[in-house]
Amino acid sequence: MRNIYTSKNTPVKTWLLPGRKRIVFILFIALLLFSFIAWVVFIAGGSTMDERVFEALTPQRTGTLTQIMRLITFLGNTAFLIIANILLIVIFCRQKNYWFAITVAVVALSNVIVMSALKRLFQRQRPADPLIQGITNFSFPSGHAFMSVAFYGLLIWFTAITITDKYLQKVIIIFLLLLILLIGFSRIYLRVHYTTDILAGFTLGFTWLIISLMTMNEIQSRKMKRL
Repeated sequence: MRNIYTSKNTPVKTWLLPGRKRIVFILFIALLLFSFIAWVVFIAGGSTMDERVFEALTPQRTGTLTQIMRLITFLGNTAFLIIANILLIVIFCRQKNYWFAITVAVVALSNVIVMSALKRLFQRQRPADPLIQGITNFSFPSGHAFMSVAFYGLLIWFTAITITDKYLQKVIIIFLLLLILLIGFSRIYLRVHYTTDILAGFTLGFTWLIISLMTMNEIQSRKMKRL
């Protein structure tokens, strides 16, 4: 198992950062999946699944459900996540967990940079007839999916290494996982993203989160060796 730091900056073991070979294998599979999705969308002529999902969801739409989806999708909104990340950094700083605060800042800032670059690279147009107006940036990959995995995945990581009550730990982790999935679903329901956008965002968000945690863990390990 891979050593990482606790709130006291001492190494512990966690299931979320397994051995290096296993991490490399997981990252390889994730990148392979993203490459396949990108190939289907941009080279093979698109995915019929995208339109089939829209067709299946259209009869299920109601005013109440749409309002619920708008609320859920807000939890993956860039403005909301900026505030959430700042609050998390402030909390860790007040607890003098400065390395956790730095980790949050690094993951959050790098997410924005990577996502913006990828959207400009692929330049996929948004679906027609969205239920939310005013969105002008590109569609692929989904920023909501990418950043939700990164932020709420980071909360899952913090939960796994700081909460000792196993039952509470599992409840929080399951809740956060469901929230990530619901945010992704809400984007499809609201017709602001294709299903393939969401899958690509989930895949890349997971990949970037693991890379970021590995990098920060390596820096921390080297720092501790010098002490």
